[in-house]
Amino acid sequence: MRWLILVILSAVVGAVWPLPEEGQASEFRVYSMFRSLGLSSEEVPEKDYYINMGTAHGIHEGSTLVVFRKSPTYDLVNEKLYRDLTFPIATVKVIYAESLASIARLEKFLPAEKTPTAVPRAIMVGDTVKLPD
Repeated sequence: MRWLILVILSAVVGAVWPLPEEGQASEFRVYSMFRSLGLSSEEVPEKDYYINMGTAHGIHEGSTLVVFRKSPTYDLVNEKLYRDLTFPIATVKVIYAESLASIARLEKFLPAEKTPTAVPRAIMVGDTVKLPD
């Protein structure tokens, strides 16, 4: 049953954020995630982040990627949406890579004093991902 739910969610997310074709320039995103259950008190549950960027884009196991959050800003004076700001929130390390997709795990969140407030302080489906400069 859980597998069916994951397949349906992946299809829905794929419809919202389609995966780029090989060689196609696009924004790369976290398109899905999976968290282990952590059945014992000693086991720390891991989160795997599925990214639509793979070996065809220069990614390999061990690559570090920067995760960005896009946040709309609102102009209170003119009472309208001003613009979207995009800022880094975390880095992830690739643990598995195929041609057009990879799986990564959290390496670290950037310090709170160096990033705007992002709620929740977590990597979310839809966050953009880039290679570090």
